[in-house]
Amino acid sequence: MLQNSIQLTNNKLREILFAGRFGIEIEEHRVQSGSKSLSQHPHPRDLGNRKYQPYFQTDFSESQEELVTATKHSSKDALMHLHELQTILASELAEDEIIWPLSMPPHMSANDIDYLLNHFERSWYQEYRDVLVERYGPFKHIMAGIHVNFSAADDLVWWFGSQKEINSYPVAKNELYFQIAQQIANYRWLLTYLFGASPVSENSIDNLPTNFKHMQPVRSWRASNFGFANHNDIEFDYTSFETYMQQLQHYVDTGQFYDKSEFYGPVRLKAPGSLNNMAQRGASYLEFRMFDTNPFTLDGISQDALSFLHLLIIDAIINPQQWSEDELKSAQSLNHTVALQHPNDPLVPSLATSAKQLIQRLEDIIKLSPAELQEDFFSALTFAKNTLADPTKTIGSQLSNFISDDSLESFALKRGQQILSERKSSSNNFVFAPNHLKQTYIQAHKLGFKTLLRKDNYLQISQNDHVWTFTKNTDLTKYVKTKK
Repeated sequence: MLQNSIQLTNNKLREILFAGRFGIEIEEHRVQSGSKSLSQHPHPRDLGNRKYQPYFQTDFSESQEELVTATKHSSKDALMHLHELQTILASELAEDEIIWPLSMPPHMSANDIDYLLNHFERSWYQEYRDVLVERYGPFKHIMAGIHVNFSAADDLVWWFGSQKEINSYPVAKNELYFQIAQQIANYRWLLTYLFGASPVSENSIDNLPTNFKHMQPVRSWRASNFGFANHNDIEFDYTSFETYMQQLQHYVDTGQFYDKSEFYGPVRLKAPGSLNNMAQRGASYLEFRMFDTNPFTLDGISQDALSFLHLLIIDAIINPQQWSEDELKSAQSLNHTVALQHPNDPLVPSLATSAKQLIQRLEDIIKLSPAELQEDFFSALTFAKNTLADPTKTIGSQLSNFISDDSLESFALKRGQQILSERKSSSNNFVFAPNHLKQTYIQAHKLGFKTLLRKDNYLQISQNDHVWTFTKNTDLTKYVKTKK
């Protein structure tokens, strides 16, 4: 069934098709187990300066930690690095803190909201934050989730350009990335069905319907139009790259967006600088923003979710679907409908048929995939098949079993403590650093050095234009002095 199956018998082409680079960003709150609310302890001081720290950041609130992995050559390596960052963060938490394992934040009193609004230490982000508070209120941006970043191999961009008779690398790259973005945005409903995990809200926030408690449990408040989304008058339909860019520029020019980062769609094309720079030089990577935090995993997202997304990316490249204009424009409302279903409800017949057709294509893709990816691909597809056959096996349905009095608070506190204990007990299991480099590896991350364990077993750290290599544990404190 693959449109390019003959061409893909070429080993080199198969290699570059399944290559690529992955990164993971996760937002998650520190919560004080005593108050059961967002932590009022400061961001851990030993995790470096947030102005330049590449791994440990914070987001909308001081309690909202943001962990950012390095770019890796596989989603599995990115997930391993995320686990290392989670383990480092766990070692820096206050004694009464846990990491809240859900996308929807804990219940917040009036005093909690006042603290959220009036305690913020990143002065360089203050103006933007003030705009967001005024525009969206205090709750929308403290919903947490996972962003997965992907960039294709350069050779794949050139191959795609040759197929489309595009001679410009930046143009080919933008067209390829938008083709992927378009297809995954239109299958977002399936990702919401499989991995949606925010069935209840602990807070009566402004954006939720007044009868929201009577609607619960849903599959995912966060993935719905009531969740982490722009206002309803902001329209993005992924009909073409040109339209996407024009819409972004329009909302920035009219002041409806502070800048391009205020677009909260399911997929974004990312590049430094202006939109004009992206048009001329090509997008740097794709950012997929639709995943809720999965509390049943140790680090917030499963390998099944990452591998299923990777399969969708490959499918988008070699089997692009012909979406009608009506389908493109209705994708968001379709996802909204699936997000607000009861988590035990099956997909409607038309969507179930569409999902089965997709699964058949993904099975063909697995047959072509490199051996080292096949086990994870098979696992992801098995999960998808099982949950399509039985909705009670979806993440949202499993999570809804723990709801008590319209709340997941008891579950979240207990599960957060379990996860914290597991992370602390695994502190010696650093995948990328042997014992003779482990201390330096950890310290480099905390201090904000870009850190790489090379294939020759040298530990390389860098910052600004400086690069150092080490073969044994070394105190890095003196190297911090060269930071600008």
